[in-house]
Amino acid sequence: MSSSHQMLTRLYLAMVTGVTCLTLSFAEETSLDAADWRGFTKQAFTLKGRSSFVVEPKIAAPGMPWVWRTSFPNFHAEVDEELLHLGYHVGYIDCVAMLGSDEALDLMDAFYEHVRERWQLAARPALEAVSRGGLHAYRYAARHPSRIAAIYADTPVMDLKSWPLGWPPSKAQVAEALQHYGLADEAALRAYEGNPLDLLPRIARAKIPLRHVISLDDVVVPPEANTLEAQRRLKALGHAMEVVSVPSGYPAQHGHHFDLPDVYGSVQFIKRHTHVLPRNHEYFELRRGLGNSHDAFVRTGKGRIAFLGGSITHNPGWRDEMVRYFTKRFPDTSFEFIAAGIPSMGSVPHAFRLEADVLSKGPIDLLFVEAAVNDATNIPQHPEWMLRGMEGVVRHAREVNPLTDIVHLHFVMPAHMEAYRKGGIPVAVAQHERVAEAYGNPSLDLAREVTERIDAGEFTWKEDFKDLHPSPYGQRVYANSMMRLLESAFRQPTSAAKHPMPDAMLDPRSYSQARFGSIQDAKDLTGFRLDPSWTPADKKGTREGFVRVPALVATEADAHFCYDFHGRGIGLLITSGPDAGVIAFRIDDGEERTLDTITQWSGRLHLPWALILDDDLAPGAHTLAVRTTAEAADRTALRIFQFLVNGGNS
Repeated sequence: MSSSHQMLTRLYLAMVTGVTCLTLSFAEETSLDAADWRGFTKQAFTLKGRSSFVVEPKIAAPGMPWVWRTSFPNFHAEVDEELLHLGYHVGYIDCVAMLGSDEALDLMDAFYEHVRERWQLAARPALEAVSRGGLHAYRYAARHPSRIAAIYADTPVMDLKSWPLGWPPSKAQVAEALQHYGLADEAALRAYEGNPLDLLPRIARAKIPLRHVISLDDVVVPPEANTLEAQRRLKALGHAMEVVSVPSGYPAQHGHHFDLPDVYGSVQFIKRHTHVLPRNHEYFELRRGLGNSHDAFVRTGKGRIAFLGGSITHNPGWRDEMVRYFTKRFPDTSFEFIAAGIPSMGSVPHAFRLEADVLSKGPIDLLFVEAAVNDATNIPQHPEWMLRGMEGVVRHAREVNPLTDIVHLHFVMPAHMEAYRKGGIPVAVAQHERVAEAYGNPSLDLAREVTERIDAGEFTWKEDFKDLHPSPYGQRVYANSMMRLLESAFRQPTSAAKHPMPDAMLDPRSYSQARFGSIQDAKDLTGFRLDPSWTPADKKGTREGFVRVPALVATEADAHFCYDFHGRGIGLLITSGPDAGVIAFRIDDGEERTLDTITQWSGRLHLPWALILDDDLAPGAHTLAVRTTAEAADRTALRIFQFLVNGGNS
């Protein structure tokens, strides 16, 4: 982490938490000793004579969240491994033999201050306690309730009278308790009133979220005297505790050890209470939620999820994390994932390719769609197309399957950030939000979130996010926000009901009946030819799916063809390379119009591009005539992959 990033993080944490990182001397810390820990880097050191470590994620999550193990860091580490993958740090200092005494809590104070300064970790970690580590976790949370975001505990000790006093083999631990608590004998230990059970009023007043995992036949740390007793007392105090139980543990360990249940739920519990956001608000709207897809995943055990977007969807990153999320979130569900991201494509081509690239695969349970970046880049002078394209996607998908849930994603770019900083809303985001609102779809404004988090000093564009095609760090920001939206939606009651369709479209010209028309149907070809496997002769770049495929091609001026269609709109899906020319076109007996097919990127790339020629025709039969011109002397080519037809039947 750069020094400037450290300073930004320090200022950010102080701003959102009200706690300033303490400036510490590292004199009492030995040098860091890096080692592998389950595929992650463990930085081991000694602090105040105690073995300590911090395990570092490959990509730190925004806000630097972390989980703090209080005991047995290699036992039941499944939750930690998943949190590390999600960008969490994991910390540990070995004071387990001190059984949560004040001496142990003093060491924990030193560790907390030290790791926050050296690693810039968040002010409020989740405490993770196993067995006797419950003594440390609850007593520390009672000492510093404002420091602790949540407690996740695995068979935790909540009362010294239960363990070690109640478990005969624990004589050595009884001696440790007497020594570290400064008590004279077992009678004094039994009379001690600083147990976690005794301190629950402080935990309840602080409203610290709690989750325990236990075995009901645990003889070593009996649940009735520990977790279940704590749950009863907390209920009387008006505070809840989540309890996940298994009926029995391993007999050889007297029920105290078992296969860890609901790892995913425990991960989500910690994530829900430890993520850091400026201004303490979220950036999504759930609207009618995701009840249909949730119901399908749970009830049928099957799910089909599609990702429709441009290069940010096509490239590795957030989409891979979503695939991983769903397979872990619903382990008993068989998923089919449709990757329908094509670089440079915005809402207009999305609408026309929806049938071929998404709906043809079968009924869609959940559709993610994004186009705010490419719409802002490709069609900035046509906000009406932004709405028509996005409404076309949504309405078409719902007409095919009224149960389809749809999530709108608004990704960030510098122009969007500038708009928000001026107090406005980016045009593309505003148009897409109109559609999301009208059709009751959840939406996530990542453009606003990234802008506000950068402005809050949490991270930077230059060093962290880097580009509108996000760095791995930026992809982590996106994925984490999407998972928060999904978890919020999936906490709602599961139900299945057809989405109501607005009686009228927001724009009657929206591309709700958009489809591809085949280039094979072009007629009266002069100077055009059907190339069964087009590749560029100039060696310029191409896009996957738009090379070595059929194309209707002309490279000289005055080539022409006709195409008959039924509908109210017509366009061309072309590739725009360095030689893309100015075309002339006429519909029926209308006036001839011209259109330059070059783009600002065509000099280095044969770019897939959607051209809308007319979207306000009278419904019915029409004929399109197209010819190439010599208006740009060195650019006379036209290469067409599909006709874009809206409305009617071919």
